[in-house]
Amino acid sequence: MYEKFKIIRVEGKNFTTITDDVVIEKNLKFYINAQFIADLSCSPGYEKELAVGLCTGEGILESNAINKISTENNAVRIWTDDTGFGRKFELYLSSDCMSKLRPRKIIKGKEDYDVTVQDIVVSSNLSVSPEKIVTGMNKTMESAEIWKKTGGMHIAGLMFGNDLNKFIAIEDISRHVAADKIFGYGIINNINFANTILFTSGRLPADIMAKISRLGIPVAVTRTAVTYSAIKVAENTNVTLIGFARGSRFNIYAHPERIINI
Repeated sequence: MYEKFKIIRVEGKNFTTITDDVVIEKNLKFYINAQFIADLSCSPGYEKELAVGLCTGEGILESNAINKISTENNAVRIWTDDTGFGRKFELYLSSDCMSKLRPRKIIKGKEDYDVTVQDIVVSSNLSVSPEKIVTGMNKTMESAEIWKKTGGMHIAGLMFGNDLNKFIAIEDISRHVAADKIFGYGIINNINFANTILFTSGRLPADIMAKISRLGIPVAVTRTAVTYSAIKVAENTNVTLIGFARGSRFNIYAHPERIINI
């Protein structure tokens, strides 16, 4: 997922020709049945997981409404019998300068957009130690092999299993897509999200937190910052939100009761 390029490095008055590793992205066309949904910019790989994670995380399709997923050239297609999916989303331009999907809802006869997911409360008996948070974040960043070479990737990781003893990490040029691919991986592999921890290298805004809540993930951890709106979503939906997880230190912004000995 990267190529070598000859570049000129400038240090003060010195000019040196060197080889640099540069990430590769692709444009992926996304369809539901015969309907074109969006052009997605992403790293190659995990295209089916991306489509499933995006649809279910945004609330456009329930996972049990997905009949089949197919890929062809630079396109991915989800097949469903749910003919009402087209009324559940709208394309919009996000702050990442990418076209994204946003679910619709009707309020007093007018269409609005559901980002706060106030009707969702994540139910989970999960309790985790501070050491587990530190271990998971470190493991996520250690798995970022392409980021180490290029500096041009984000990564998302998922701890899962009865004892949180299983782990998957996926890199992508987009922090949103990396998370969507993890969500889709979990759904395709029938992972019980109520017993998982999500880790990410990127900032956690409200739209990613809304997906986390819809999927029932009880703990979300980022190496960097969280936003005010993300905190409000986490508070309202019963998600433990952790930011600036670096080394042995992290900040808890919402629902600290899941962290043992707090």
